[in-house]
Amino acid sequence: MPEEKVRMQFLGATGYVTGSRTLMETKDTRIYVDAGLYQGQKYIEEKNYEPLETDSKKIHAIFLTHAHIDHSGLIPLLVKKGFTGKIFCTPGTKDLLEILLPDAGRLQEEEFRFIGKKKIIEYQLDGPLFNEEDAINSLQYIETVQFNEKIAFRDFFAQFYWAGHILGAANLQLETCGKTFLFSGDIGPRNTVIHKARCDPPGADYIIMESTYGDRLHEEEDFSKKMLDAVNIIIRRKGVLLIPAFAVGRTQLILYVIYCLIKGDNIPHLPVFIDSPMATKATLAYLKYPEEIHKHIIDEKFFEFIKSREIHLIEDVVSSKRLNYFNGPAIIISASGMCSGGRIMHHLFNRIWDRRNLILFVGYQAQGTLGRKIVDGSTRVKIFNRELPVRASLRSIDSFSAHADQAGLVDWLSESCKKKKPQTVFIIHGEEDSRIAFKEYIKFIDPQEIVLPKSEEIFYL
Repeated sequence: MPEEKVRMQFLGATGYVTGSRTLMETKDTRIYVDAGLYQGQKYIEEKNYEPLETDSKKIHAIFLTHAHIDHSGLIPLLVKKGFTGKIFCTPGTKDLLEILLPDAGRLQEEEFRFIGKKKIIEYQLDGPLFNEEDAINSLQYIETVQFNEKIAFRDFFAQFYWAGHILGAANLQLETCGKTFLFSGDIGPRNTVIHKARCDPPGADYIIMESTYGDRLHEEEDFSKKMLDAVNIIIRRKGVLLIPAFAVGRTQLILYVIYCLIKGDNIPHLPVFIDSPMATKATLAYLKYPEEIHKHIIDEKFFEFIKSREIHLIEDVVSSKRLNYFNGPAIIISASGMCSGGRIMHHLFNRIWDRRNLILFVGYQAQGTLGRKIVDGSTRVKIFNRELPVRASLRSIDSFSAHADQAGLVDWLSESCKKKKPQTVFIIHGEEDSRIAFKEYIKFIDPQEIVLPKSEEIFYL
């Protein structure tokens, strides 16, 4: 490698919304920025079984923008393969990793049981990618860094900036070889309900940014009214309002909207079930970081409400199965948010064919996921190898997204470019149509170069 140049290789999230991982290499140091698993359609998730491009033992550190599995889920495998370096992240991210990574290990064990023999032979597998024990073992390498604190690691300097996406989420600025690199991670919207708004990003020579919503705007909507209408429908029908939701960020937001409706006497006190042990733990983690939450949320005693008898926290599988026989009206919030696994699958299996029920989608549904198929209007879907009719009513709330939309992404990029005009903007972490549209949309900002990197493509900077 030429001296004083940085070798950057994109190893994930190129034309996909998931699998974020970028290799940064200098003469003496190799680091990953994020180390995520692919999620979504089966052919996408199978990319997780492809051999790693770099010897894990030769990676000196991992810098994590946030805890979502598509940014962190590869860590247990890297440790299993010999990684013993440092994992740098914010304190909030560390707390969430302690919840999310062990759960990811359990899911990998479950997933391996359904992999066909052909794939086992093809990828030379002798077991799951990693298990719960591997995930727990990987936590020992985490070192926390406060927001805005500048740290040195070998020939890199790093700073995390509050991104407003989920608890602990950050933009990451790296400095090395006389150049600055700004990784957006996932950018939160400017106007948020629970989290404080993101910080303005710094300038940089090179910007590597997400484009999840690079081709669209969030709908302006009255989400409280939409929730109210959905609740009134299932009260009238004596059905169940089923809400697929991510355990971190989204579940807490949904609960807050329900709390406000109850507090304002807009809806009655009906049973609300949180069928997600992760969501319960994540909510408790939020209590530790009031500096990331709007003050009025805390003053309104919202977190006390979550711990009250109003909310039924479902921990064990037996209690979860009992919900199959529970007659409405009631609300069930369960993971995963894209209906790609987890307890929500069982609830859909038992509720999607019943006209009394209503399914409320509250976030992005990636291509190929069951959630996307339902949202796109499929009249029949396959769950647990059984084809079921979609008779439950469908509703969606688009403004709940924890991602900035196209305008928000442009706003974020413009703020950075005002401080320093970048030499190159690399667009990642978006479906291909979204990346292409976003590239066209940001030309007016006039960076010197806009690049859509290909998988495993290498740049010397």
